[in-house]
Amino acid sequence: MSEFPEFLSFTCSQNDGTNLQLKLQCKRKAEMDPKLLKWAFKLAERNVGPQYRACSLGWQPKIKQADLNKPWARYLVAMDLATKKPAAYTMFRFDLDYGRSVLYCYELQVEAEYQRKGLGAFMMKALEKMAQHFSLEHVVLTVLKNNDDGMRFYRRLGYKVDEMSPDKEENAAYEIMSKPMF
Repeated sequence: MSEFPEFLSFTCSQNDGTNLQLKLQCKRKAEMDPKLLKWAFKLAERNVGPQYRACSLGWQPKIKQADLNKPWARYLVAMDLATKKPAAYTMFRFDLDYGRSVLYCYELQVEAEYQRKGLGAFMMKALEKMAQHFSLEHVVLTVLKNNDDGMRFYRRLGYKVDEMSPDKEENAAYEIMSKPMF
């Protein structure tokens, strides 16, 4: 993250007039504290578990834990400076996707008390900046179709259904969305 100093911290005003201050760190999976990975899993379960349970995919905790522990995984984690607790994370990787160089965002999860403050958008902008820095063609992500808030959020940031998203006939429970980086 040293190449992106503007994304090392996030500050916003809270309803009580105080400032919320968060520190962001980028880590490889091998550098992640096991307690932080456990928190990431629990946060994903709280945030998107209900949508998974309500669709054809179902909530599969062992698969989600295995995904979060992939050796190639990279994490951008936001920590609250006042409480020293994690507030949000995104899990991503640099990849070739159907011949395109991409930054693939597998997860973006924000604790409820930090939602709707601009943190998620800030973290996505950090991923976009990384993708641009490394001359990657797109930022790509997957979102459940029944996750209305998530779909709105990504559309607001300029993401559109990707050409590689499953066809309507496939009746997939998710969409692949992307945003070109140049």
